[in-house]
Amino acid sequence: MSRWYHLGMIALLCVGVAVGPVWPQTSPPPAMPAQPSTPGAPVLPYIPPTNQPLPAIPPVPPVPSVGAGVGLTLTQAVQMALTKNFSIQQAALTVALDRASVAQAQAELIPIIVFRGSYSTATASTPTTIVPTILGTPTPITLPASNPPATIFSLGLTYPLYSGNALQDQVAIAEANLASAQAAFAAEAAAIVLQTRQAYYAVQAQEAQVTSSQGVVDASQENVRVTQAQVNVGTAPQFNLLQAQSQLAAAQQTLTQTKAAAVSAEYTLDAVLNLPLSTVVAPTTPFGLPQPPPDLNALIQTGLSERAEIQEGQAAIQSFQAAIDLAKSGLRPNITVTGGPQIQTNSPFTNNPVSWSGMVALTLTVFDGGVTAAKVQAATVQLEQAQVSLQQTQQAVESQVRTSYLNLQQAADQLRAAELGLVSAREQLRIAQVRLQAGVGTELDVTNALQTLATAETSTITAYYNYNLALAQIDQATGTQVRF
Repeated sequence: MSRWYHLGMIALLCVGVAVGPVWPQTSPPPAMPAQPSTPGAPVLPYIPPTNQPLPAIPPVPPVPSVGAGVGLTLTQAVQMALTKNFSIQQAALTVALDRASVAQAQAELIPIIVFRGSYSTATASTPTTIVPTILGTPTPITLPASNPPATIFSLGLTYPLYSGNALQDQVAIAEANLASAQAAFAAEAAAIVLQTRQAYYAVQAQEAQVTSSQGVVDASQENVRVTQAQVNVGTAPQFNLLQAQSQLAAAQQTLTQTKAAAVSAEYTLDAVLNLPLSTVVAPTTPFGLPQPPPDLNALIQTGLSERAEIQEGQAAIQSFQAAIDLAKSGLRPNITVTGGPQIQTNSPFTNNPVSWSGMVALTLTVFDGGVTAAKVQAATVQLEQAQVSLQQTQQAVESQVRTSYLNLQQAADQLRAAELGLVSAREQLRIAQVRLQAGVGTELDVTNALQTLATAETSTITAYYNYNLALAQIDQATGTQVRF
């Protein structure tokens, strides 16, 4: 019995090992995707399959409309920017401040006339009695009370006869600072004009992109309508409808993006013109193709002579040259002339004599501990810095002129290629429409041709934008005053 018992237990163990443990019955786990065996390859996360519907997209407000605002020409936009832009207002205030500084420095060279008057009262003093001995006999004498003069009038004139040229140097420095501020104002105005033109051209380009994208959407919607009718009558498979709907969705997404870009461009133009950002403007000046300047060297010379930044650097040099002479005036003599009449009276109704006084004062610093020499050295270093800065500015202006001219050449080449592509895309669309009318083409071919045409139009619009922007950059780089 013991033998059969042991045999039974062995049989049960063998069956348990072969079959394995028995667990509660559940659905089998989904199969894991095969992981890459290549070392270093990314391990993709496992996404279990699901039959749940896609989440509902919340309603989002539509993109604001574009191109429906008040008409605005390029000339009006530039004029508005030059009068309302914050940066140009700050530059104008700086010019006004420096002009006041010039007037203040010039006033130091004009004689100063000062009127002074004082009035004082005092209580009458008690009479004093003295008893001097006269001829051996004490004789009392009473002295009457006396009051000092109550009113003093004076008129004084002060004139700096010679200040070691310090006052003249201060006027020269103030005038140089004014010239520098005026040049900075001109440079800021040129930058504002460039920003306005760039923002204006950007709005034009983006609105043209919206028009082109809207045409693709209209064609895609017509393609969906025709394909739906073909599916309904059984002449086209369901896949064609899905493909047409996918193209329509892509076209609508592109249209939304171009509308958003157009609105963003309008925001930028509003900011440059200092208008409320909710203002919708519609550019009315079309893109043009003016003739480019032919001579690059002439443009460089114009930039080196007309750029406001060059004039600003030259004004800084003049200011530091005057500052050197001003520092040297510390050891020069100073001569001041003062004088004028003075009246001292107890009553303004009495005829009192007029006294005149005058003085010539000479001041000469014999030794100042080296302060003047240090000031001269500092002003000399500042002059050298201004000269180096002017050279850097001249180099930057030449580089900017060359770069803007190179951009114009590239924009012209891009424009030629874009126009050829536009002609080809238009011919492709014409052929697709003819094939459709002849019954050998499909609506999908026409839609594809329209998308190709939209791409060609986008390239052409971008080329027009780059060409006009390059011309605007040349005008700014050469300091040319643009007339629209």
